[in-house]
Amino acid sequence: MLFYTFDPLRAQASGLPINLIHFGLTPAITLTIIASVQAVGVVLVVPLLIGPGITAYLVVKEVHQMMEVGAIIGMMSSISGMYISYYQNVPSGAAIVLVVSGLFLLALLLSPSQGILTRPGTANR
Repeated sequence: MLFYTFDPLRAQASGLPINLIHFGLTPAITLTIIASVQAVGVVLVVPLLIGPGITAYLVVKEVHQMMEVGAIIGMMSSISGMYISYYQNVPSGAAIVLVVSGLFLLALLLSPSQGILTRPGTANR
């Protein structure tokens, strides 16, 4: 799937069944979006789908690790957002997205390789 995602022409040339992969990924993404819309609402779907992935991208560099870390970030954000919404009496979708956004901001500031505060050369400024 990784090969198909980044270079479908080369994947086809190497003999992968790209039509099967395409028609497998499209329903999976569609079902994810439908479930997300029902869980958190239309406006909050985009941060919930994008947030864990970009946070994982800032933390690790290998794609298989990004998938694992992104899934863990998504699960932890969902669980902690639900607890926050229960105990603070706030909407659950908004609480989940706030947790995801907070984790992204933390990663953006403190990422070992791309962090704003940890970027090489920022100590001299």
